[in-house]
Amino acid sequence: MLSAKKSSRMYRYFSALLMSLAAGLTACSPDPIVSTISRQELTIGWEFRMESDSSWLPATVPGSVHTDLLSAGRIPDPFFGLNEKQLQWIGYRNWIYRTQFRITTEQIEADHLMLVFNGLDTHTDVLLNGDTVLTTDNMFRTWKVDLKPLVRVGENELQIRFRNVFDESYPKWKTAPFRLQAFPNNDQADTMVAVYNRKAQFHFGWDWGPRLVTSGIWRPVYIESWSGFRVENVYVTTPVVSGEEATIKTAVTIQTVKPETVTISVQVDGKELATREADLEPGSTILNLDGVLENPDLWWSNGLGKPSLTDHVVIVKTKTGVTDARKTRIGIRSLELVREPDSLGRSFFIRLNGRPVFMKGANYIPQDNFQSRVTRDRYESIVQDAVDANMNMLRVWGGGIYETDDFYQVCDEKGILVWQDMMFACGMYPADSTFLASVRQEVIDNVTRIRNHPSVALYCGNNECEISWKAWGWKEKYDAGTQAIYEADYARLFDQTIPQAIAEADPARAYTPSSPVAGFAGKGYETGDIHYWGVWHGKEPFSRYHQNVSRFVSEYGFQSYPEMAAIEAFTKPEDRHLHSEVMLSHQRCMADERRDREYGNRLIQTYMEQEYKTPADFESYVYVAQVQQAEGVRQAIYAHRGNQPFCMGTLYWQINDCWPVASWSSVDYYRNWKVLHYTARELYRENCLIPLRQDSLFILKGVTDRMEPIQGNLEIDLVSFDGVREQVIRVPVTLKANQSTELLRMSVKELLRSADPMSVVADIRLKSSAGDLSSHLFFTETKNMKLPDPVIQALLNNEGNGQYSVVVSSPVLLRALLLQVPGKMIRFSDNGFDLLPGEKKTVLFTSDLSETDLRAQLQFRTLAQPEKPIRF
Repeated sequence: MLSAKKSSRMYRYFSALLMSLAAGLTACSPDPIVSTISRQELTIGWEFRMESDSSWLPATVPGSVHTDLLSAGRIPDPFFGLNEKQLQWIGYRNWIYRTQFRITTEQIEADHLMLVFNGLDTHTDVLLNGDTVLTTDNMFRTWKVDLKPLVRVGENELQIRFRNVFDESYPKWKTAPFRLQAFPNNDQADTMVAVYNRKAQFHFGWDWGPRLVTSGIWRPVYIESWSGFRVENVYVTTPVVSGEEATIKTAVTIQTVKPETVTISVQVDGKELATREADLEPGSTILNLDGVLENPDLWWSNGLGKPSLTDHVVIVKTKTGVTDARKTRIGIRSLELVREPDSLGRSFFIRLNGRPVFMKGANYIPQDNFQSRVTRDRYESIVQDAVDANMNMLRVWGGGIYETDDFYQVCDEKGILVWQDMMFACGMYPADSTFLASVRQEVIDNVTRIRNHPSVALYCGNNECEISWKAWGWKEKYDAGTQAIYEADYARLFDQTIPQAIAEADPARAYTPSSPVAGFAGKGYETGDIHYWGVWHGKEPFSRYHQNVSRFVSEYGFQSYPEMAAIEAFTKPEDRHLHSEVMLSHQRCMADERRDREYGNRLIQTYMEQEYKTPADFESYVYVAQVQQAEGVRQAIYAHRGNQPFCMGTLYWQINDCWPVASWSSVDYYRNWKVLHYTARELYRENCLIPLRQDSLFILKGVTDRMEPIQGNLEIDLVSFDGVREQVIRVPVTLKANQSTELLRMSVKELLRSADPMSVVADIRLKSSAGDLSSHLFFTETKNMKLPDPVIQALLNNEGNGQYSVVVSSPVLLRALLLQVPGKMIRFSDNGFDLLPGEKKTVLFTSDLSETDLRAQLQFRTLAQPEKPIRF
């Protein structure tokens, strides 16, 4: 007999199940793909408790302990104030999840009945009807249990016991033959055990993230049944591609229970590409089908063309008419990572459809510490942010997660290439046989899952694991014997196990063992990609970006704070100053083992004193810090694009945040664009002017991504800050195709003539049939400029339905003009821009405020008087 409590739980289960089935039938496509596989999602009826408690609480699957505790009202928002510090106990506890599910006679009679976990975080014992059926230790792997001998018709209970990572890791840490290092700003504990766990490393903290050590069923769990045969997976490659035809190779893995004769056909956009008949023996069989598609629509990255996607369908039919099919959205394209010796060293660039492509983008981290909160809409939003900033690549960084299918699908659809790290970062990792076996399967699981996405460009073994050993002083901490042991371990992991697993799952894509591969241990900038942190950690001036250019720059950056409205979302009024406990808790750049909480703030201040006048109040300081970040990264992008084709990629650190924090991001946790993101959009355009002031020289470069040269007329005027314009240069110029071209070189003195460098700006324009380009150049640091008091002429227009435009102009220079509405997070069509005297700019935005309220609240802030925002 069921208890009242258990009966209630079963009622909720069946009610939710019926609603789920009804929704599923309603949502079915009109032409579904036939399948022999039946799938039962286990998303309802879940409960959880701490191991030492007796009371159960409702749980959401997929999810995590933290989000379930938050939903139950048992903990406060981990991201607000200092709550993160008060919630460290969660990671040190053991947790239990359970649900009931029903098995039908039809399921029991199926040839195969499997319980599938797409993600368990991390150390678990899985119990079915009281018996342990699975033990797991890797959150990145897919785990399966054969249910046939274990379940019964009717109700079954599934229980998952999560053992905390610390109890699992401390014995390994204590008994290790030598101590494995991790960067102490990342694993933010005295005993650093993150590297012993196949778990997202950023969960233990990072220099932009909190320490929230999660556990839970973080990805879907379901029951899968089938009989006879099934299409297990499909692997599609396009090794030969042109505008006239494309060779499409399809490898189909089919599982059978008994001998079968089948007919396999491959269709592309509804047309048959290839077909064959095959006799299958019991077990798994891989069948290859090749075909040629004429006049294909190619997949191009953002900015080069349409990212065309094509329906690829495999249909397998037996002689008795039983059918299984698999549909995949593919992009027809060829892609290579070109690593060849050349006259400059060794290349490092992407060739897409036969065309060398300069990579413009950023590094990407998980969007939330709690992955279940990252919806399809959030993926759409951040990838669209990359598209809108004219990016063509995101690097999925190795301290996070292998992203969801949604992420790669959105990148496919929007033409964003993905540099895919394996999940290792900034540490020394074990290489015992158990660890290597788990990593091998982890790589196969995830590479198999993502390999058909045209957006995936290359695989990388790790983030900074080689450079940390060879250039961060770690190697010198060990004797020669230990060094030899670890270097052999490193080779087994990153030179053997991982690339061999990738080659097994996806032999068509390139692998690079680490990032960076150059810039240390005698490997020059001319040989590969670098991470350049001389600006920031090294306190080198922004000008040093121009002296530190490699074949590909895959990390660099500068910090800022999120905008004030975002800061208000995670603080109380009394917390809103740089040195409050809350703001320091949300500034995680603490350098080294000293964990100096003021380190990041001090670096921002150090640079600010070099370039700007330090504002007197916190809100103005936040604004100037964002401008400083944008201007620093501007010099880096100028250096990288200005040295094309020697340098063929620039990926700044980082596009996004996982919580509200001071960081290197260009889009904050609440999805607000910082000034940097607007600036990146300008600098990542197809065609760009690059004005430089280097010592006593003025150098102007132009760069285009086009495959044909651009001819135009160059115009340079000197404009005084109060609006007096003087013509200086009028010359015809040509931008070379798909590279940087030096257009002009002269002394600054010659360009300035007799003008005061502290009172003028060079207004630079290139007029051509390919479109007009513009840029400008100042001749001194902002703190030395004789900026006039701002005069702002603004016209606000109500466009209807919450849409507004504001037309801004001024008779004087407005340096870094920022529009904002206090307390409101508003994305403007442009922001933080310089407005030259006499120019007009129309800025669009959406707001739920009335026109009257906007007129009263909209502010304009400039570097001339950052503490004195101007209103209408």
